[in-house]
Amino acid sequence: MTGLHLATVAVAAVWLLLACLLPWLRAHHRPRAFWALVATGVPVLGWLTLNWGPILGVAGFALGLAALFWPPRRHPRDPMLPPLD
Repeated sequence: MTGLHLATVAVAAVWLLLACLLPWLRAHHRPRAFWALVATGVPVLGWLTLNWGPILGVAGFALGLAALFWPPRRHPRDPMLPPLD
């Protein structure tokens, strides 16, 4: 495993972290941030597939889709935070 392989995984992990933080943005910033994540995720996914192969590329694609379309939610028993808008 080379430094390039580790850099690929690190960039993909940062992208995933940013995708998980998307629900906590203000509502008027979310669409722009969503499309920015999509635009940056395509080259990251290509780089991941190039360095790690198609199986991990497909797994990264599925994980990215899940992070974008089913974001993490707060537990219902957590106290409500005041709205940011």
